[in-house]
Amino acid sequence: KKEIPPAMVSIAGSQAEDSTAVGIKTEALQKEKYNQLIYVNINSDTSEDGKKESPFKSIHAALDAVNSMAMTGKVAILIAKGEYSENTIKMQPNVDFYGGFNAPSWERNIDTNKTILYALEGQRIIEGADNSRLDGFILDKAKVRGKGGAILCAGVSPVLSNNIFKSNTTLAPQNWAPKYWHETANNGGAIFCENGSQAIIRNCMFLNNTTENGRGAGIAADNKCKLRISNNVFINNVSGKNDPMRSSDGGAISIFNWCQATIDHNVFLSNRALNKNDGGGVFVALWSSAVIDRNIFVDNIAGDDAGGLFVGGQEHRYGGAPLDPIPATEDFSVHITNNLFFGNKNSSLNSGVMRFTMESKGSYTNNISALNNGIYFQRSEVSVRKNIILDNFLFIETKNGLLPGEIRDNLIWGDFTLDVNPLLSGNIIKGKVDSIRQQYKEPKFVKDGSTFSVISLNVNKDNLETTLLTDGENVPENNLAHRIIRSGDKWGVIKSNSGSEITVWGNLYGAETVQILPTYTLSK
Repeated sequence: KKEIPPAMVSIAGSQAEDSTAVGIKTEALQKEKYNQLIYVNINSDTSEDGKKESPFKSIHAALDAVNSMAMTGKVAILIAKGEYSENTIKMQPNVDFYGGFNAPSWERNIDTNKTILYALEGQRIIEGADNSRLDGFILDKAKVRGKGGAILCAGVSPVLSNNIFKSNTTLAPQNWAPKYWHETANNGGAIFCENGSQAIIRNCMFLNNTTENGRGAGIAADNKCKLRISNNVFINNVSGKNDPMRSSDGGAISIFNWCQATIDHNVFLSNRALNKNDGGGVFVALWSSAVIDRNIFVDNIAGDDAGGLFVGGQEHRYGGAPLDPIPATEDFSVHITNNLFFGNKNSSLNSGVMRFTMESKGSYTNNISALNNGIYFQRSEVSVRKNIILDNFLFIETKNGLLPGEIRDNLIWGDFTLDVNPLLSGNIIKGKVDSIRQQYKEPKFVKDGSTFSVISLNVNKDNLETTLLTDGENVPENNLAHRIIRSGDKWGVIKSNSGSEITVWGNLYGAETVQILPTYTLSK
């Protein structure tokens, strides 16, 4: 038996993080908040009136009851385990939907009492509403020739929490034949938000969602939305499966067209933007502002630029259309802080971590990146500070109207290419001695990585998790949560550990040995 070093990294190195906060969880229903409870159980064999002892058999019947009774105050619809295939469910203000109940006891556990929502052919599953919540469901296999495969939030702002979005897709627009690249197609393989939506999306899982032609296979936002995307897991979402015209940026998430977003405490693992699309993990563009904080980006791949993260301000213009004026900083900025980037790639081998470009403004601070194929800053006004960058670094081009960038107090240990004149100070940069950099001894890191043997493993293909029994021991429970793990070309993120057993987000099928990557904490 081998003893695994006990060092812990949670999301981007914060040891204070709750390792159970990411992903789905069963939250207790606060019944006192509601004026009325309505019960639904598709497997009920009693008369239907929505009471606990005689639940409705369909969600639509429950909604009809809400409308017919003209209820005031908040209503909760409690839905028992089972498979529900119905016409599109239209959420209503002041009505919350909760899945994961076991009838007739109506005890709640969303892991064991799976409440699965399907759409009828050609329909999406849900249309959102203001002041409404959807919690504890699996939304599966919707296929829509339109925007938002599973959920559409058209100018409305629900809370979407503790749901699994799995294998949903948007098909290409009918007779899709755009004249130019980058035209808007059918965005949001799982969720599409538009026109000022302020949806909160938290503690969800996005697995195997796709777009044929459209941005954001997991989540897409367009036109002045203001989203909060927190504590979610995105695995193997793929945008642009049939897109030769570059309309499918953002394998997991796309934030576009003067939107705002807070994207924090998420895991982005093995997402793809295919063909010549950008942003295998996250795509932020067309003057959209974002705070991207304490996320983990692992093994995301872009067919063009930016395996992990793409940030762009100006959007492409064709047919003589003029470029936009550059907005003031208070109207547009993207701040990227405290994130981990490992094993991300792009086809040009220059921006696996990120491409920050097209008159973007903002900051890149206190992030760690390693084993990617480069980080790329271009034509931008950006502060790069206090990062550990163990990848090739490229900063090129400027433009009138942009202030000089700054590169301060970083460790940059890869090829360093600079053809602009940013402010430089306090950096440790690999390379020969010259006027802006000095040769230092190679940095030393805490030796807290480990390689060990796999005794047995089990892959749960439903939730893309692998459970490993290893020859490691003496590790406190969940001490390895959110560490990066790999076996050959297969990557994962540790969800939890107990004794010699490790549960991993990701498919590590066939692994005989695994490596827990070091935290890249500098030795004192």
